Amino acid sequence: MKGHRVILAVQDSTALNFSGHPETDGLGPIGDRVDGAMGLWLHSTIAFTQQGMPLGFIDVQSWARDPQEFGSSEDRKSKAITQKESYKWLKSFEAVKMLQQQLSNKTVVVSVGDREADLYELFALARTQSKGPELLIRAQQNRRLENGQKPLWDFLGSQALGGSLTVEVPRKKGRKARKATLAIRFSAIRLRPP
Repeated sequence: MKGHRVILAVQDSTALNFSGHPETDGLGPIGDRVDGAMGLWLHSTIAFTQQGMPLGFIDVQSWARDPQEFGSSEDRKSKAITQKESYKWLKSFEAVKMLQQQLSNKTVVVSVGDREADLYELFALARTQSKGPELLIRAQQNRRLENGQKPLWDFLGSQALGGSLTVEVPRKKGRKARKATLAIRFSAIRLRPP
């Protein structure tokens, strides 16, 4: 992407807790119990410069989970991606694609997601976009690679170190503050379809 301006389109979800407003209609569970905290879910995509300056929202989605469907995750593998809550990542990618199409060829938009965005359907969608945005996803699944290569973790572990970064990890209940060194390795790969 040398010579290009890069815009980072960062996606993430957050729960809006309205438990203190019991008279509010249309809320759903936001925790791990159907009788627990109530509120709404918000999935936003915000554009940033490479230096971290926010440029504005690209996409915002909001919904309430249905209390009647709470805990029905066992049938999720039989549902189409369009029927799953995780479809939010693909919808946001489509909004990022629309932004990319409005910009000059000298600007590259990179759709960024955390481990929850590690969805084969998202990778497949991005691959069909010849002039669409790039993807940067933190991997969660130790996926199989095409052509009989090692699984993803083993394959990446065998790649040359591309760099490292030391970060401060704040203290947490039961754990002291510490420094952690992140090893950065990368490679072009092809995933085997599930």
